[in-house]
Amino acid sequence: MTPAVIPRRDLLLLLAATALAGCATRNTPPRRLYGLTGTPPLPGDARPGQDDRAWVVSPQLTLPELLDRSELLVAEGEAGLRPWPEARWAEPLRDALPRVLADDLSRLRQPYPVTLATPANGDVQSLRLLVQVDEWLARPDGSGLTLRLRARWHWASLKAPPGTALPPAGQADLSLACTADADALAGAYRQSVLQLAARIVAGS
Repeated sequence: MTPAVIPRRDLLLLLAATALAGCATRNTPPRRLYGLTGTPPLPGDARPGQDDRAWVVSPQLTLPELLDRSELLVAEGEAGLRPWPEARWAEPLRDALPRVLADDLSRLRQPYPVTLATPANGDVQSLRLLVQVDEWLARPDGSGLTLRLRARWHWASLKAPPGTALPPAGQADLSLACTADADALAGAYRQSVLQLAARIVAGS
């Protein structure tokens, strides 16, 4: 069977397209993935709080819609936003934040139990923690960045008689300075979760 002959013009176009695709691949910076990883040291004055009941962190945290994306965003101008070049979250923040917050609360509250979604013992009285994030965004500040985290939280009672006293609702407005690079910004996000956990424990 005689092989099909590619017209010269089509062959040249095919070779040109292949070459351009190769150049684009070589010139595109590799994408880096970041997460709320690591275990920052606890504050030196960390205390487990006054409430010894089990805590259950709700996985349904409320986040601003602009955070429901893979890019690391930085504020620009009065109302603009820009993604950090080639930096992406490895998992959605709405999934990572409840898990990491529960881990930090557990470290801060030892020996009192903290779990995510379900109590460690379904028969014991527990408190459900519900958190709403109102802002979690970095802004340029001189030669660096300042990450601001504003959040509110309140409580619901599980396996408890009606009228059981709840810890007071609370709120936090945290600011963390970092250098203007993706590694430092991701680290500031992680550190802000620990600071939020410390505020919640201190208010309990």
